Amino acid sequence: MTAIEPIDPIIAGHNSFFGVDHLSQTRGAEKAEKFANVENIVGVLRLCDDIGVSAVMMSTHPRAAEVSRVLAAQSELVSRIRIYPLVPYIQKYVRGSNEKGLANLIFDTLGQAPLGQRLALMLKGGKGVMHNDLEQMLRLLLDVELLPFKNLKLGAVFLHDALTDLALGLGLEHILTIYRRHVEETYGVQAGLTTKNLPLLRDRLEAMGWTNPLVMASLNAAGFYVNPSLEQCAETVRRPGLDFVAMSTLASGHLHPDEAYRYLGQFPEIRSVVVGMSRREHLEETVQTLRQHLPWLDNRGREEPCPSEIRE
Repeated sequence: MTAIEPIDPIIAGHNSFFGVDHLSQTRGAEKAEKFANVENIVGVLRLCDDIGVSAVMMSTHPRAAEVSRVLAAQSELVSRIRIYPLVPYIQKYVRGSNEKGLANLIFDTLGQAPLGQRLALMLKGGKGVMHNDLEQMLRLLLDVELLPFKNLKLGAVFLHDALTDLALGLGLEHILTIYRRHVEETYGVQAGLTTKNLPLLRDRLEAMGWTNPLVMASLNAAGFYVNPSLEQCAETVRRPGLDFVAMSTLASGHLHPDEAYRYLGQFPEIRSVVVGMSRREHLEETVQTLRQHLPWLDNRGREEPCPSEIRE
């Protein structure tokens, strides 16, 4: 396998693109309406690229396929932008598995793929679904979820915190190993984990022998979504041996960028920061402030981005 590329130091967040706002349903609805036209999403990505942010987190939301299609058509942009999928789009599986069962839901989702890809994936993982083989089902699920990004460049793939933390809670940590092996061997990029309990996840991974795991979790001065406490998470980040990606850095708009990134500047261990970017007038100020307080994060120096493309 070819060497895995380092991830981007600054990654544009995706919540605004899909109408997610943890503090205000009204604001969330306004963002959902604005970005219902995916050209507006591509416009934000183009502006990000202009100021040196060439990476975006992307949920496998039902609209992700359309966003990918429009982005792939922007030849001058798509060669520079790297996508960081967050898999799976958990709401779809919660609703669908209750109504149809997980196996039927996977087959329904697979039916949206082109025939050639559908047959290839079924040959790889369909037998596992029919026989309730957990490892084969997980591999197929990942491949199906990543189909929308087949013509784009990947930076890394992150597992949703709902599945990461469920695996921890049920004592099924081996699922995380299956996930990591499949992503790194099949797509040639790092397999990241998202969590709402950073200290617990790190302790479990170290007990399993993982070294320098790529982990994304909330870290902000307000303690917003930082569990079990800001003090414990800060201590965990400061311990060597973790490739840490900070999210919810502005506490869903509760913190001003200067306050938020002055706090994060205490953590030179932070490898990357996810930043919500939806409003043109605030984007440049936010990124400038981030670079001011976290000067070691500068994605303008990446000379030759050549991450693995998704293979059919």
